[in-house]
Amino acid sequence: MSTEDIVVAATERLFNQKDLSAVDDLFGPVYVQHSALAPDGVDGLRGLVSRLTEANGYELVRVLADGDLAITEGVFTGFAPVPLAGYDVWRVEDGRIVEHWDALGPLAGASVSTNAAPDAAADTDANRSLVSTWVREALIGGAAEARSDSVASDLRLTEGVVYSALHTVIAEGDLVYTRSEGVAETPVIVNDVWRVADGRIVEHWGLVVPVPPSLPHGNGSF
Repeated sequence: MSTEDIVVAATERLFNQKDLSAVDDLFGPVYVQHSALAPDGVDGLRGLVSRLTEANGYELVRVLADGDLAITEGVFTGFAPVPLAGYDVWRVEDGRIVEHWDALGPLAGASVSTNAAPDAAADTDANRSLVSTWVREALIGGAAEARSDSVASDLRLTEGVVYSALHTVIAEGDLVYTRSEGVAETPVIVNDVWRVADGRIVEHWGLVVPVPPSLPHGNGSF
């Protein structure tokens, strides 16, 4: 199974089928958890899944896979009074998921695209490099020339966030996901999906959520 196949199977079996055997089939033996929803390790994940009910569900909107990393973008229901947009990053090693990061926030405060599939004909490496450089130089470094050279004039960006560090980049075709650290009054996790066309960033979706004040493990959010 490919990285994409593994994480798609994992999300379906865990969150929709509530299938505990998926933990044994697809995760570990070492599983490093960065989410606030569960303790570290496969036992923590097993405990989370065992508490899910029929009210809990998940709609996968998009998946991007890049080497041993994948990002799933989707909508969780039953986890809060309102639907939640979720950005989950998974690291796969030897056919099994060994590390996980996430960000969950009200769907109403996110921009989730229904235009899900990346363009396989696009130059993934070039687009990864373009977006990575632009986030570091323009959003973190504040270089005005990088901003004007790399993005369409009508690109809508997340307002009120000061970017401070880029932690993860996952690219597939014309789409590039970045997971950044920033500040918007308080420390935040910034999830961005960028679409690149003709060497410029032309479209953007994203979700900004607070960094959890505490975690049930010592692995940190990043």
